[in-house]
Amino acid sequence: MFLRYNLPTLVWATVILFLTLLPVANMPQVPEWELISFTTASHAVVFFILTFLMRRGFYLQKTYTGLRRHSAWYAVIISFLFGILIEYLQSILGWGRQGDIMDVVSNTIGTLLALPAFNLVLRYRLLGNLL
Repeated sequence: MFLRYNLPTLVWATVILFLTLLPVANMPQVPEWELISFTTASHAVVFFILTFLMRRGFYLQKTYTGLRRHSAWYAVIISFLFGILIEYLQSILGWGRQGDIMDVVSNTIGTLLALPAFNLVLRYRLLGNLL
């Protein structure tokens, strides 16, 4: 039951890890935006999705009641630590990537925005059978 509800999170986390650890030579050009940078927005969106999926998986699984009850806290802590891990790996692997504290900030913003979004979806059952 646990894996059934958390498989989307694991797949998404794997995609994030793969894409964020790609050598710089393999990275596509990103557009320049005026208000906020594309990179900042993409970090926030990617971690919004990760945290939302994680919270959903923790909330729906029934194997670990404490995890279900405190799904928001666990999702935030794990997403935050995952973001730090990625930046650390980027800084030590030497593939032309470098860890950046502002990426951690962007990741955290996306993570925190996922919490009220999940609560709204849960409250109004906006996703029907998905919750």
